[in-house]
Amino acid sequence: MITPSQLVAIDFMLSMHYYAPHAFPAVSAWYEVHRLGRRYRIPKVDTFPKVPITNHGWFRVGQFDAEAPAEGLRDFGAEQWNGYRHPGRVSTYAQTTAGERVVYFEQSDRLDVDAERACEFVTCSFDYEWYARVQVNAGIESARFWLNETILTLPSGKSQRYQEMAVRGQYFARLAERLNLTPAEMDQYLISNAVKEVQQLDLFSMAA
Repeated sequence: MITPSQLVAIDFMLSMHYYAPHAFPAVSAWYEVHRLGRRYRIPKVDTFPKVPITNHGWFRVGQFDAEAPAEGLRDFGAEQWNGYRHPGRVSTYAQTTAGERVVYFEQSDRLDVDAERACEFVTCSFDYEWYARVQVNAGIESARFWLNETILTLPSGKSQRYQEMAVRGQYFARLAERLNLTPAEMDQYLISNAVKEVQQLDLFSMAA
């Protein structure tokens, strides 16, 4: 129902979310269905009315380093290997519009995927060995892979925005790992430890 290009774009976005169970989450799901024969029961879902989203308050993250480290799209391994794997590049890494050092990436008019290379990777390269290996890798690693291999390109001038998304997602993924929490437990932890609005105002008052 979706093309390999769309699958890669979905995988890239999911990889930066802290709910991602491992690297290549969308491609792995595709592989399970198309290669391993897995089937999912699709439930009948009723239409629910729109309800306001509850504001639980603020959660302290500092510079996304308060309780766990996060570097987002920076890939130390790629920086070491790019000189050998991609010797024609002028650099082994790239920088965002804000000057942050991240994995090598290229830009285009919009978020774009090389259709031919996406198809080749999804239908030919991603075999059972790949599938088994990525189960133990963090979700963020596949986001870096798509960029470093230039299968996916970022929209011009938006690199810092994607870095911020990656740092945020990786921070909460690592915090969940540190605390040994499931996604549902992590959500509850964030709610339980949020600083309420009244408390936030009190803190500002004290600081003043």
